[in-house]
Amino acid sequence: MKPIHLNLAAKPYRDYRPYVIVVVVASIITAFLALQNVDTWLIYQHNTKTVRAEIAAINARIADEQRRNDSVNQRLRGVDTKLLAAQSAYVNARLAERAFSWSELLDRMEHVLPDDVHIDSVAPGFNKDGLIHLSLPCVGKTTNSMVTTIDRLNHDPHFANAFPFNEDKTPDGYRFTIGVDYKPSIARVVE
Repeated sequence: MKPIHLNLAAKPYRDYRPYVIVVVVASIITAFLALQNVDTWLIYQHNTKTVRAEIAAINARIADEQRRNDSVNQRLRGVDTKLLAAQSAYVNARLAERAFSWSELLDRMEHVLPDDVHIDSVAPGFNKDGLIHLSLPCVGKTTNSMVTTIDRLNHDPHFANAFPFNEDKTPDGYRFTIGVDYKPSIARVVE
């Protein structure tokens, strides 16, 4: 005999457990992702406050530096650069004159000048390029003293452009003045 299956249900039975499991898992995942979004939003808020504070501090430093820069520029505008340049040129010229080695010049002149010529005085003029122009009033014993002196000055590497200015016969001998450029071993440039 066959068992009797009585189905008293108004509708057929359906198993909704897989749907419920999917809905529960999806709800848990949605809740987790929503929590992650809230966490990310909180971190963003915190970081933006920190970055904004750093930007504000940097802007404050920039403003402070700009004020200092403006102050320095204002002071620089008050400086008379032409006067300062003139004063610097004067001081540099005096330093070059003080650094001039008279002993070196006189030693070189001793080796260059002929025996029959002596110098009355030496008047140096300092050029900006480091050369020194010398004016040399001399007294020679012979008529050929000036030519010999100029020739010997032009052949020495420390002297250049020797040129006579005048020549007179006096009871002491022949007086003449020579202008010559002198190149010291250490040239001091005047700015």
